[in-house]
Amino acid sequence: MARGLTSAVKTELATGDATAIEPVFLFYLGFATPLYKTNCSFNLTSSVSGSSQTYTSDGFILGISTMSETTEPIKNSLKITISGVSQPIISVILNENIINDSVKIWQGFLDTSNALIADPYLLFDGTINQYSIEDDTKTALVGLELTSTWGQFEKVNGRNTSDTSQQRHFASDKGFEFSALTIRDIRWGRA
Repeated sequence: MARGLTSAVKTELATGDATAIEPVFLFYLGFATPLYKTNCSFNLTSSVSGSSQTYTSDGFILGISTMSETTEPIKNSLKITISGVSQPIISVILNENIINDSVKIWQGFLDTSNALIADPYLLFDGTINQYSIEDDTKTALVGLELTSTWGQFEKVNGRNTSDTSQQRHFASDKGFEFSALTIRDIRWGRA
């Protein structure tokens, strides 16, 4: 992991109190109106997305699945759990076609004075593969299934192989109902 750390982060780690450095994530969700969010407890400003941008902290990001890095160009998947309590967010997800929208996640670090150490590094770059909405009388959760850029490598243009896409064309067909539960590549008809 050290290959992605900037000299400013390495210098801060070398000061001896590595436990005082707090990791944070910066999220870019490329909807029609892009969202810039952080899991930090306060807003952060960074220029990792090309221009100075404020990443808001509003409890939007609730969780992120474990990420793995490989030396091979393979399809990596990731799931972000976000709050669906905000009605505008649910409206965007339901009314826009967010499938294949860009998502970028940067890993950053806060120093002992809660300032963002220079140059967070790009941890994930991919697209939204599918989404799910779970709600009850007390809360609402949105799950975004993300696929790395290598997920598009063998893709044939056309419809998505997700339950949402299948329901748009065939409302009673449950063939892809559990497609989001598996993250391994199913080799349909290939040896």
